[in-house]
Amino acid sequence: MRCRIERRQSFDPVHGGRFRGHILRLLTLGLVICISQPGHAQSQSAPTVTIGSPNMTPPTVSLGQSLENWLTQSTMTGDWGGLRARLSQDGFNFRASYIGEYAYNFSGGKRIGGDYAQQLAIGMDVDMGKVADLTGGTFHVSFNVREGRSTSADFIGNKIAVQEIYGDGDNTRLAELSYDQFLFGKTLNVKAGFVVMGDDFARTALLCDFENDSFCAHANSLPTNSGWSDYPAGKWGARVRLNLPDDIYAETGVFEVNPTYAEHDNGFKLSLQGSTGALIPVEFGKTVSLGAGTLPGHYKIGGYYDTSDAPDVTNTKATFSGRYGGYVLIDQMVWSFEPGTDRGLIVVLDATVSDKRTAQMPTYYVAALVAQGLFAARPHDFIAIGYVRDTVNSNLISKENALLQAQGIENPALELGENNVEIGYGLQVTPWMLLHPNVQYVGNPSAFTFKHVPDAWVFGFQTKLVF
Repeated sequence: MRCRIERRQSFDPVHGGRFRGHILRLLTLGLVICISQPGHAQSQSAPTVTIGSPNMTPPTVSLGQSLENWLTQSTMTGDWGGLRARLSQDGFNFRASYIGEYAYNFSGGKRIGGDYAQQLAIGMDVDMGKVADLTGGTFHVSFNVREGRSTSADFIGNKIAVQEIYGDGDNTRLAELSYDQFLFGKTLNVKAGFVVMGDDFARTALLCDFENDSFCAHANSLPTNSGWSDYPAGKWGARVRLNLPDDIYAETGVFEVNPTYAEHDNGFKLSLQGSTGALIPVEFGKTVSLGAGTLPGHYKIGGYYDTSDAPDVTNTKATFSGRYGGYVLIDQMVWSFEPGTDRGLIVVLDATVSDKRTAQMPTYYVAALVAQGLFAARPHDFIAIGYVRDTVNSNLISKENALLQAQGIENPALELGENNVEIGYGLQVTPWMLLHPNVQYVGNPSAFTFKHVPDAWVFGFQTKLVF
């Protein structure tokens, strides 16, 4: 998600702490209810009454039924007494979610300790076919609120945050204000406005089965090495996608590059002031079904060119006109636990290369295994284990080694990049509540600062709610 700004914004103990307290109380109540209701996975049929019966009595619903219905509905706030469904029929679809992430560094790093960060996302999608007879058109608006502190910044000292929702100004912001339109049936789709380009390029939602930002949901090298931006950092731009036969697509676009949007005080900035150029991505993709079990997979290859002037990675006084990069992204189910469902073992591979003249991370690799629905009784749970290797530009290492050797110091640790490993279990407590404990290992956390900081072990706990 990301184009992170490692800004140590103080957490508001009144507003942020109070909000977190409400969420924790809701989670506690939900867990107690879940434990006390062993049959919550199957919703109970509502009582039926024959209309017009002379002995008709109002249906009775027990407290247990009410709690069970709450636990099995698709969102925490339900249908709002039917209002949500009526609005959806009229074309107005509301969405909201909460993510809370705690990370505690219990070994290594700069010091022992942990931080909490949280995100509230609210938005609406308007079906313009229902509202204005513009068939195939959708208007999108999204807002995002982030607050908290970073365990990576405060306790570990590594570059890529162990809490993926930390950053991008740590503020309240407009994330999207856009319109997309299908043309020629579903063959062509055009989107334009204030958009999150990373929602359409180099993304896989599977990598958000991890809390560490080096996984979710894009390679962190893309925004680090260029003007690329991921959620919730919106930019002005447009994208065109062509859907071809055999589940193949091709897409491209043009997006503003403006580093000032990510600053803390610019959550609602819409002006072009501060623009440095334009980023032009291109992506090709294909959806496949392999073998007799029709195992699903998605294959993507893409690249970008950023027209902005960029400093030489070893000499900030020298600049290059433009920078570039490319990526390959694959997710493929290799074993189905239950044919015909999304339960299975999925392999995810992601690799990027960037302009070595200007990039801190010229190469970046992700390898992950996600077991969705490993247990038949828990079809929506997952187990995820992954590894990320982000390398330091060898030109930077050579420069630093030369400085150290001039002082008579040898530092072999400079030859390494930062390494991240995470393993976790996602417990889908209800359709709208996910609890995700995990353990993370951060190898060589000081790779990009050329210091000596011990490898870190981190306990993470992520909570996701859908309202």
